[in-house]
This record gives sequence, structure tokens and C-alpha cells, in this order.
Amino acid sequence: MKRIHYANGSLLTGDDIADVLVRFAAALAHRQDAAEVHAPAIVDDGHAGEVLLLLGPASQMLAEDEEFAGAELHDEPFVAEFESRIAALGPQRAAYVEHGTDDMPDLDYDLL
Repeated sequence: MKRIHYANGSLLTGDDIADVLVRFAAALAHRQDAAEVHAPAIVDDGHAGEVLLLLGPASQMLAEDEEFAGAELHDEPFVAEFESRIAALGPQRAAYVEHGTDDMPDLDYDLL
């Protein structure tokens, strides 16, 4: 488990969740963007719950290992969603166009 220190507080969550949150915050900062994130965490009573984070260019986070008597918190759909969101924030690459661009309404001509 990892404890993420953020602003004046902290949250306890699973290793994979903490890692993807930190990488997502870094990707947002690189793009000078922000997002609200509902993230799985261990809440004050020791059970799995959810926290709301505002991540943006000024987000400063520290994630460190922490012992927890319960089971590791896992949320594969959450991690997969944020892996996808990180990839979408990354550099865009031009695509090969074989038969013209008339059928591509959302085509970004700057990438060609």
C-alpha cells in the first residue's frame, strides 16, 4: 500500500492506484491541464471508499510505502482508465492515410 501526501492531507491506496495517480498528475502538469479525480482509497474507518482529488499543474504529491493490516487495495478498471487517459495526454503521432481524408471528420491536419 502507498500513502499519497497531497496538499495538507494524505490518502492510503493500493500501489498500482498510487502509481497511476502520480503519473496522471505529471501528465496533466506537462499539458498545463487539471482534472477532478474520484479515486479509490482506504477511508478513516479502514474500509475501501473513494476520495475526490483536484489534480493540476501545481499539484505536488509524494507517494511512499506504508504498512496496512488489511488487504492491498486493487481497482483494475480504475488503473486501466487512467493508463488510457495518460496515453491520450501524451504526444500525438500522425497516422498513415491510404485513401484520402474525406471520411475522417475529426482529422487534425496539423498532424499530417
